[in-house]
Amino acid sequence: MGIVDKAKDAAKVAKDAAQKGLDDAKDAGQLFTLKRSLSTQTEQLGHVVYRQHEGEAGLDSEVIRLVEEIRSTKAEIATLEQE
Repeated sequence: MGIVDKAKDAAKVAKDAAQKGLDDAKDAGQLFTLKRSLSTQTEQLGHVVYRQHEGEAGLDSEVIRLVEEIRSTKAEIATLEQE
């Protein structure tokens, strides 16, 4: 194997490692965004439940919507964490 072939192989290894690093960073960024979104959603749910507890009516659909969003976000997080 010549020097040029070795250089090409080394360049390919470096390129693959860099791409993997970019993919990992992208996944970490998505995971951070999803966890932040989950935090916001649970906070919103808490506010709505508190309003219900204080006697405000007609919030059931909002509770259901927020619970579904939370479930969906948790599923996305679980998927990313498994990769």
